[in-house]
Amino acid sequence: MTDPKNLESWLHEKAGPAYDALKADPARAVTADQVRYTLDELLAEAEASGQYPLPPEQREWVDAPAVGRELLPEDLQTAEAIAAFLADAETTADPAYIQHAREVAAQARAMHGLEG
Repeated sequence: MTDPKNLESWLHEKAGPAYDALKADPARAVTADQVRYTLDELLAEAEASGQYPLPPEQREWVDAPAVGRELLPEDLQTAEAIAAFLADAETTADPAYIQHAREVAAQARAMHGLEG
C-alpha cells in the first residue's frame, strides 16, 4: 500500500498549486485565479445575446409547478417499477408521453443493469 506522505508529495509534485489549494480549502474546487467569469459577466453576456431574461412563455414553463410525470431513470431501480411506470403511461393513451416513458425506461434499464 502507498504511504500517504509519499502520495501527498507525489500529488504536490504533479498537481502543484491546484492540489495545495484544494488541500487548504476542500470546499473550493476552483482556485480564485482559475475563475473565468463572474455571475454578473455571465448574465451580461446572456442578456446581450438575447438569452436572458427568458421570454414570458419560457419563464411560465420554468415557474410552473410539477405535474407529476417527472420520473427520472434514477427513480426506476427495479423491473417492477419500470413495468408499473410503462403501464401507467399506456393508460394515458398519450402517444408523446408513452414514447417519453419508453425512453426513460430504456435509460433506467441501462443505468441499473436490468433486463428489458
